[in-house]
Amino acid sequence: MRTRVEIVAGRTSLPVLRFGGALALRQTGPATVHLVGTAAGPLGGDEIEVDVHVAAGARLAVRSAAASVVLPGRAGQPSSYVLRVDVDDGGRLDVDLEPTVVAAGARHECRTTLTVAGQGRLRLRERVRLGRWAEDAGRWRGACHAMLDGRPLLRQTIELGPDSPTWDALAAPRALVSTLVVDPGCAAPEAATSGNAILLPLGPGAVLVTATGQDLAAASRDADSVARPCPARPADEGPLKCTT
Repeated sequence: MRTRVEIVAGRTSLPVLRFGGALALRQTGPATVHLVGTAAGPLGGDEIEVDVHVAAGARLAVRSAAASVVLPGRAGQPSSYVLRVDVDDGGRLDVDLEPTVVAAGARHECRTTLTVAGQGRLRLRERVRLGRWAEDAGRWRGACHAMLDGRPLLRQTIELGPDSPTWDALAAPRALVSTLVVDPGCAAPEAATSGNAILLPLGPGAVLVTATGQDLAAASRDADSVARPCPARPADEGPLKCTT
C-alpha cells in the first residue's frame, strides 16, 4: 500500500490537510495536527510519504495518535517511511510522534529530509523500538539530511537490528531516541554525554541528542539527562521549545 500525507501551515489560516492510504489527519488544536492510522502496519512493501510545510510566521505541532507497529510482509520486502519538512523563515515546527516498533522479521527504512530557512525553528524527535514485548528484534535503518539556510547541517545514517554493522544479539541496543533542535536564537551548548546518550552541537542554534538502550525507557532517561534547555526562550512559549 502507498500512503501520501501533506500538511501545509500558513500564518493566517488553518492548516491544509491532504491524505490518503493508511494514514488520516485530524486537527486537534489551533496549531496541532495528529496522524491517525487507518490500517494495520506498515507491512513489508508499504510506502509512506509525509510532507510538511510551515510558512513564514506560522506555528505547527505534529503528533500521532498511537505507536506504529511495523510488520513483515509475505515476500520479505522492507517498508519505507519518507518525511520531507520545509520550515520558512520565522516558521515554527515541532514534530514528536509516538514510537515506531519494528516487529520480528520486519525491515523498515526511514528517510528524513529537512530544510530550515532564516529564523525558522524546528524540533524533531524520533523514537524506535526493535521487537514487541519478549519478541526478537526487527531491523531499522534511518537516514537524516538537514539543511539550514542553504548549507548542510546534518548527514546521518543509523542502523539497528540483525545484519546491521554493530549488531550483537546479546548486547546491541534495541531502542533509539533522537532529537534534533534548530533554533537560531539559542547558543550552541558544549558537547556532553550521559549514560548511552550524546549531545552534539551542530553549530549556532542547532543541537542533536541521540540515545540508545535496551528499551525506550532507558534511552529516554539518558536523553533527558543530557538535554540542555535554551535560556533565551520562555518556558511557556508555545508548542516548540528549545529543549530535547
